[in-house]
Amino acid sequence: MEMETEESGSAQMGNDLSKEVYNPALVSIQSAWYSFILTLGVIGNIYIILTVWCRKGMSSTINLFIVNLAVSDLGILMISLPAEYIKEYFAWPFNKLTCQIFSPLNEVFFCVSILTLTVITVERFRVICRPFKPRLNEREAKIIILIVWLVSYLTVGFPMSFLMVVEEIANCRKCLPMWPSDLHRRLHTCFIASLIIVPLFITATGYAAIVKSMRKQSARIRARANSICSATDTFRSDMFLLQQNTKLIKMLLLIVVVFWICMLPLTLLALAIEFGSIDPTTKTVEGLYTFSIALFFSNSAFNPIAVYIMSSELRKGTYALFHRISNCFSRYF
Repeated sequence: MEMETEESGSAQMGNDLSKEVYNPALVSIQSAWYSFILTLGVIGNIYIILTVWCRKGMSSTINLFIVNLAVSDLGILMISLPAEYIKEYFAWPFNKLTCQIFSPLNEVFFCVSILTLTVITVERFRVICRPFKPRLNEREAKIIILIVWLVSYLTVGFPMSFLMVVEEIANCRKCLPMWPSDLHRRLHTCFIASLIIVPLFITATGYAAIVKSMRKQSARIRARANSICSATDTFRSDMFLLQQNTKLIKMLLLIVVVFWICMLPLTLLALAIEFGSIDPTTKTVEGLYTFSIALFFSNSAFNPIAVYIMSSELRKGTYALFHRISNCFSRYF
């Protein structure tokens, strides 16, 4: 999500840009950090995608959703991050069509990530809290993923593409949205904020219910084991399933918590500027924006780290991935 409040008028922007002097130390630190998360995130997300693709038995519904999250993270890192950096420090080097295509993609990828995390929460809730309801199969998961991308583009990306223009401001070409009015800009800010706040409550409520249900399951399994024999096959099978679900929920909770930590500062700052009469041109607000946008992009590099640390299946998939790569090289060389 981008903070759009500074584009309310071309004349004001021109004055701000003509006076703007970037702090070389801050730019250097930001550039180094962006380079680090770009490298780490691209390698990590490609690793997740290839591992699920190479290893047999890993194409479960939950892994398909995690791969979809990795694809949206790759889009943020490889398209949105460079575009944001160019818009921030350089003149826009491309034409208007390129501005209309690439600039709105940041919010599309962001929306895909949000919806994917929400779908994962609902899917886990159904599996653990409603175990007798039909589970999603791989075909249904792929259809949901397609719907997530279509909804994200049609509700966010497509409308924004008509607002993007390339303007000459203070002798510098800038790709920015030209809002019809302040009301349209504020409605857009509220809509993007709702895309964060509403799923936040859904995921928080969902995982609270999941944790509560798993505690009850654990208590029932142990009570049943005490009444018979703790070494029975049924007990071992139930405990193994419970342990697997616990590991998976811990991984998903880590991803969700990191996501909200990275996304909320930028959201709250945008709302504060839009509705709190805060001057976005002050050094303090500019510093907060730089930190918040860096945190936003960092999430796409943190996700694969969290998945790798918490998922033993993905760590085991390293051998299968390298084996497949070595076979490809031996075939052609």
